[in-house]
Amino acid sequence: MLDQPFLPSEKILVNVAGGDIALFRYGGIGATPVLLIHGVTSSNRAFQLFAKALINRGFTPYAVDLRGRGDSNHLPPPYGMKAHANDMKAVIDEISGVPIDVIGHSMGAFVAVALQGIYPNSVAKLTLIDGGIPLALPPGFTVEQVMQLILGPALARLAMKFESREAYRKYWMPHPAFNKGWTPAMNEYVDYDLRGTAPNMYASTTPKAVAEDSEDLFVSDLIENTLTSLNKEVLFLMAGRGLLNEAGGLYPQATLDLVLPKYPKLKEILIPDTNHYDILLESKGAEACAVAIYG
Repeated sequence: MLDQPFLPSEKILVNVAGGDIALFRYGGIGATPVLLIHGVTSSNRAFQLFAKALINRGFTPYAVDLRGRGDSNHLPPPYGMKAHANDMKAVIDEISGVPIDVIGHSMGAFVAVALQGIYPNSVAKLTLIDGGIPLALPPGFTVEQVMQLILGPALARLAMKFESREAYRKYWMPHPAFNKGWTPAMNEYVDYDLRGTAPNMYASTTPKAVAEDSEDLFVSDLIENTLTSLNKEVLFLMAGRGLLNEAGGLYPQATLDLVLPKYPKLKEILIPDTNHYDILLESKGAEACAVAIYG
């Protein structure tokens, strides 16, 4: 059976600098809360299947739309990992006021690391999913050039207009990361991202947010120092393939073998038969991540 959408139960507005950030609760109230933080051009809907797997394990997942994305795309600069960490501190205070588990995917993993670095007393258990470890900037390349190579069509769409939801779905469907087949859950992921009215619809992510946030993925003393000084085990769940379903993934093993010794508290776990997207957007990958983290 194709993966079906799993929608949040409640939208919560949390006051942060410049306005309200959108936070989404999946499932019922009362279980142990977990904060989920999405990637650079993504939204809370990236976690819909993973949220279901966590609910089945007795948790209440809360997934945020980061500043400049989704229902938080109205929030103004500054962006960057420090600004996002400040936002996440406000979110955690709203959820519980005590430390909670934090799970970040892709750029959201960098946000989670920044949160750990600035507000360690807000984080109970930290988990990174295919992100959070600084990327190498090839000699002679700018951050903007590398991000275009890494993100490809996911970044190109931010400058495009779409005449309908169907047109936006058709733009996404050929993406090589979804070669296992398109599902209703993926429809929900892309439909939620689309804003405006036909025939002038557009992706929700603010390009300026991507530009400012991307700098911290390559050079950030905050990220580097936090990873180096971790005093408890942090899981690093790695997809075997990359954003375009390429072999080797976002973090090739040869690269990890060089950098992981600097971060002795990171525990690497490969999630087989997944790429950077379907590690969460496909039920088998989402369930495998939940098993790796919580059993």
